[in-house]
Amino acid sequence: MNTQNNHRVLIALDLDGTSVRYEPRLEMDPALMEYISSLKEQGAAWVMNSDRYTDTMIDIAMRLPAEQRPAAILSCQRFIHLLDSRACYVPASSWNSQQMKLHKGLWERLSPLFAEWHEDIAREFAIDSHAINDLVFAFMVPLDQTPSLRARMRELVRPWPDAQVSGNQEWTFILHASFSKARVLDKCAELLGVGSQQIIAVGDGFNDISMLNGSVTRMVGCPGNASAEVVQAVRGAGGIVAEGSAAAGTLHVLRHYMAGCAERSCAARA
Repeated sequence: MNTQNNHRVLIALDLDGTSVRYEPRLEMDPALMEYISSLKEQGAAWVMNSDRYTDTMIDIAMRLPAEQRPAAILSCQRFIHLLDSRACYVPASSWNSQQMKLHKGLWERLSPLFAEWHEDIAREFAIDSHAINDLVFAFMVPLDQTPSLRARMRELVRPWPDAQVSGNQEWTFILHASFSKARVLDKCAELLGVGSQQIIAVGDGFNDISMLNGSVTRMVGCPGNASAEVVQAVRGAGGIVAEGSAAAGTLHVLRHYMAGCAERSCAARA
């Protein structure tokens, strides 16, 4: 597996609300993918960084033309799968095993309480959907109830300092406290031989804040549909808040930063 590619720019994209379209099926936005593909000559590559399941993300990636596929898939704020020379996504085995060990240790202590917690949440909130299994404990409620749900779930996990509550625009879920989109992106960049000054990160939801607050890179942005807390984080890091929504806004962010990268490259050669 080749992990040292020495890309000059690494673009990290959230999926839902940031870079996909849903009709006629869930897939990467074509205009956005065409633009990213055009950046290859500038040494740019991109990675998916989403809380969707790994299998779903690999399916989305493999339906893209080979030249548009991401260099890596970062899933569930913990796992890394890298594109190899055979055009297959293979796990970063040592890293992934460490993350799974942390997850299993936490789940062994928390999962006996999941049924009771589910009942408590059902009594207090109007649950639109939920998922409880070996990997997730997650709930979707009406948006106006989401802040209260997150506060309630933080109360539930307070006795366990190695647990945290995370979520995107719709879902709220429990994770190991060490998991984050920032941490998994930082590790992926290390595996790909990319420095933090070469990373562009774009997202729209609460779970994206860790990679958009300036802790990983200063080149951060969000589309116009991003949550208020994301907009605040991006502005606080000196990033770009686009006017356009979803992929259109993300495209605006990327064009802005890639223009800056081109100017710096020209200045360096002068």
